[in-house]
Amino acid sequence: MPDGRSVNVLRIKIVTELTSNAGGVPSSSTDLSFTFISPDGSSLHVNAVDANQADNGVISANQVSWNYGSGATSVEQLEELANDFVLSQNYPNPFNPTTNIQYSIPKASHVSLKVYDVLGNEVATLVNEELSSGVYNSKFDASTLSSGIYFYTLKADNFTATKKLMLVK
Repeated sequence: MPDGRSVNVLRIKIVTELTSNAGGVPSSSTDLSFTFISPDGSSLHVNAVDANQADNGVISANQVSWNYGSGATSVEQLEELANDFVLSQNYPNPFNPTTNIQYSIPKASHVSLKVYDVLGNEVATLVNEELSSGVYNSKFDASTLSSGIYFYTLKADNFTATKKLMLVK
C-alpha cells in the first residue's frame, strides 16, 4: 500500500483494447486498470494509458494515474438478492412502444421469457438462456405489433408465471 504496509489484497485487472480507423489510418492502444482492495476496505486504483505488459510483468505506459481510498464509511445495497422466482408486472403498463419486465432467479437456471398474443401465438422471445441467480430486467419493444392485450410468460426450473400487458398506440 502507499504507506509502505504489506497486506493481502484482492487485485482486479481490466484490459481495454482500443482500435480506430480514423481518417483511414488504423491505430490501436491498450489501457490497463488495476484496483487493489485490502481487507479493511482501503483501495488503490491505478490506470495505465496506452500500456504494454511484458512477459516478465513489467508495464510500460505513456501515462499513469492513481488514487488511494480509505475504508468504506457507509454501505449501500445496490442490488437485491433473488430469494425466490418472481415475475413482476411490466412498467409502464399500458405502454407504447417499449416496456420493461423485471424478474428474479434465485439459482442458476435455464430461463425463457416469451410474449404471446391473445390467441396464444408467440410474438417475441426476450430471453432463452442459462442465467445465474439475480434480478434481471428485459426491455420489450412492440413497435412492430398492433395495439392490444398481450401476455408474457417466464419459465425457469419448475417455475412458470404469466402476466398481462397492454400495448396502446
